Amino acid sequence: MLLTVPVCYAQFVNDSHTLQVTGDAAVRVVPDQVIVLFGVENRQKDISTAVAQNDSAVKQVIAAVKRVGVDPGDIQTDYFHVSIAYVQNQRSVIDYYEVTKQIQVILKNVSKFEELLNSGLRAGANQLDGVEFRTTELRKYRDEARALATKAALEKAQALATAAGMQVGKPLSLSSYSYGGGSSYALCCGYGGYPYGSANGYQTQNVVQDGPGRNTGDAQDTVSLGKINVTASVTMTFQIR
Repeated sequence: MLLTVPVCYAQFVNDSHTLQVTGDAAVRVVPDQVIVLFGVENRQKDISTAVAQNDSAVKQVIAAVKRVGVDPGDIQTDYFHVSIAYVQNQRSVIDYYEVTKQIQVILKNVSKFEELLNSGLRAGANQLDGVEFRTTELRKYRDEARALATKAALEKAQALATAAGMQVGKPLSLSSYSYGGGSSYALCCGYGGYPYGSANGYQTQNVVQDGPGRNTGDAQDTVSLGKINVTASVTMTFQIR
């Protein structure tokens, strides 16, 4: 697990006897759960044929997902849409019907992520609408991030006061804000293929290493899970003398 602490922001507030400091910290965590959104789209001149083909493909995708080891309770069809396309310049003539269903899958064994993708797409899913990596221990890592942010704010306040020939007194106020814990991927695919994205990079100027990074991936995998950020920001106001 990587612990990253960006540079803190500090300022002397209007009261000349106080110092306000903001500390930020991020805990980088290997995800232990993945949500995958498969889409199945069919186009036919006849609405009944389009619906029948779509239903058949959805059943095949669900069966393939179950074979990967996903619990049936973690599979849900949560989107259904039918649209009509008309012949160009002839709004009264139907060209085809488009039937789309979306299947949400919660994968709790992240080591099977790539297997799940390949199985679902080969079984009949022709869209990959989204992937979200997340941790089920969000509260734990947010607490860690807040503790790190508080420590960073304290150290920054002490360093600034020392440089100015002052001393830090007791804190007068404290506020915190936490966010993160999931990494969403904006994906796009259709009949021509199924590209899927990679995590956004995270940049920081101060890095603290707390033991080796945890990684559950295999060296032979072609999709790297990466890590997600759980971040916190703490603002403190101190007396100075």
